Amino acid sequence: MLSIYNKKNSEIEMSNDVVIIGAGHAGGMTAISLRQQDYHGLITLIGEEAYLPYQRPPLSKGFLAGEIEQERLYLKTQSYFEKNNIHVIKDKKVLNIDRDNKNVFLSDRKKIEYGKLVMATGSVPNKINTSCRETNLYYLRTITDALKIQQALKNKNKITIIGAGYIGLEIASIAVKKNIDITIIEMEDRVMSRVLCPVVSNFFQKKHEAEGVKFKFNVSVVDIEDSHNQKQIKCSDGTVMNTDAVVIGVGIKPNVELAIDSGLVCQDGIVVDENGQTSDESIFAAGDCTNHTNSFYQKRLRLESVHNAVEQAKSVAASIIGEKKPYHQVPWFWSDQYNLKLQIAGISHNHDQYIIRGSMEEEKFTVFYLQKKKIIAVDTINNLKEFLNGKKLIAMGAEIPPEALQNKDTNLKEWIKQNTD
Repeated sequence: MLSIYNKKNSEIEMSNDVVIIGAGHAGGMTAISLRQQDYHGLITLIGEEAYLPYQRPPLSKGFLAGEIEQERLYLKTQSYFEKNNIHVIKDKKVLNIDRDNKNVFLSDRKKIEYGKLVMATGSVPNKINTSCRETNLYYLRTITDALKIQQALKNKNKITIIGAGYIGLEIASIAVKKNIDITIIEMEDRVMSRVLCPVVSNFFQKKHEAEGVKFKFNVSVVDIEDSHNQKQIKCSDGTVMNTDAVVIGVGIKPNVELAIDSGLVCQDGIVVDENGQTSDESIFAAGDCTNHTNSFYQKRLRLESVHNAVEQAKSVAASIIGEKKPYHQVPWFWSDQYNLKLQIAGISHNHDQYIIRGSMEEEKFTVFYLQKKKIIAVDTINNLKEFLNGKKLIAMGAEIPPEALQNKDTNLKEWIKQNTD
């Protein structure tokens, strides 16, 4: 790494070929992909956390449950980054970007020059305005957050979760197994309403209720106050709930303040093309912070998923080395709750029909979402084979008669083979 001492302001100036802002999954995978694609230039990876790039999904799953060690979260070891000449700067924030002179300025007053810049700033949790102290009030986004919630699961008797999305339900499924009294407050009328049809929402709600979780639907939180050693939650229906701790999981938003301040085009995320290029030809972006055109749905999307982060990182790396590999992926997501593995392929919004295949009673079934007879999305519960087939069917724009989809004897793998030969 090239370092120069600047006498005027005592800053350290470093010149790099590629600088990546954000050391999460997208940022880490961009650096790794660059090396895998034989990029030999200098790479600097800047992260606000004190950790190497790591996987976030296990934070609300195996890591929170104590089934996965912290070391297993990391994408690569410290020695990997050192051997591959990837300079990881931890615990530092980029305050601003000088696009004219291609410099980024860090919170420790360092200035780093770039040839190509990658914005992988991810997302941040939506916050709720409250009157209470932060003690026993939790959000889950980082390893540090997860460690705090882990501790709460050891010494709290009653925890209230705000939000019945992936995060809230996954935490509930772990906490209730520890004999903690769990109530979930949700402003919509069902769980995971953004991603599931009512039938599947109801299936998951019943599973949670059977395990002892209580729900309060169609209610929003007006305020949270301190009450002795507890939190007091005031709800929109006038009820007041006392609890030992509160976990808030009401979605995330793209972390784009730096991009906006830098003058990049943003609209529900940093606007990028199929190669991860922003409105500045020297700046790319990948992951949760981006808004991209999805070729399968012919519209712009902002996706919150590891799959999106990894594949966009690969496209960005390819663009930087001059071998463009446009992002062309069927989105997919997953959630682990109790013995249920929910895997979703595609985007089910705007479906006009859905078909259920398999047995809900046996907790192994698939839901196909159709739009004008075409399969646009698939939900599978404990059925990896149909999840993989479902992704292929979506990519093909397959039209299979509903009665054939519903019939579990229909061999989807064979149908795919016959229609791709």
